[in-house]
Amino acid sequence: MSSSPATGANGFSLWQNAAPMAPQAHEGQHSPGPTMPYFAHCSRVAMLVVFAFSGPAVEIIAATYRHEVYEKTTLTREAVAMAMGSMVATLAERLSITIPDEKATYWERLAQAPWKARVIKIAHALDHLNGPLDYQKARLRSARRAVLLATGHEPAIERASQVLRQSIDCFEQSPS
Repeated sequence: MSSSPATGANGFSLWQNAAPMAPQAHEGQHSPGPTMPYFAHCSRVAMLVVFAFSGPAVEIIAATYRHEVYEKTTLTREAVAMAMGSMVATLAERLSITIPDEKATYWERLAQAPWKARVIKIAHALDHLNGPLDYQKARLRSARRAVLLATGHEPAIERASQVLRQSIDCFEQSPS
């Protein structure tokens, strides 16, 4: 049985292979606030990408499960490329802050990234708008920056921008 770029040697699609790898890679990690496994964030971002923005684009979905893997785990680009292919590895690389000083240039680098990486970051920001009150101001700042990534005319980027802008408006209009 041969495998296409969207299908692994085991017959499962790229995203089906990426999904169970995320909880393993992020084992023991939790999102800020209540003790929710970090993997839940990866899954929510994937669902936003599929249902709200781009539909079933397997490389994008697989990359959502890897979107901060280099930043938050010990997995390497080479390991992700071997398991998921170079496109997923590249998207994950664009979405991770891998060296401490990189925060200063992260958003600039992301603005130059392929639209697939930018749509994942917009979904990431949208997911983070919901969460513990302690982090909402920082997450709103991040969401505003993510809206600026919505350049180009790809339908997924346009939908993502619209949804994130509406969510920011609702967030700003709600009583604190």
